[in-house]
Amino acid sequence: MIDEPSGYHWASDPWFTDALDRFIEERDKGRTTLTLDLEAIEASIFNGDGAAYRLMEAMASVIREEGHDGCRGAPRVLLATLQRLSELKGRETP
Repeated sequence: MIDEPSGYHWASDPWFTDALDRFIEERDKGRTTLTLDLEAIEASIFNGDGAAYRLMEAMASVIREEGHDGCRGAPRVLLATLQRLSELKGRETP
């Protein structure tokens, strides 16, 4: 993930877009909470292709590509990441 070319943008990355779609679907069904498995998150957080590094690259793309437009992708990236983290259930990678 860190080696992504400078043309990388989170909106072209299914890791984020698919998770955001699932988040919106759940919200539209009336779901109001996400539950996080802290042990599963801690087990995966240092993985080079895990949520922490993906979030960093995605936010960098928001600043680089959307800075002129108010960085509107930042909340979407965060919601997608939270959705991914909520899906961790004792697995090592999101």
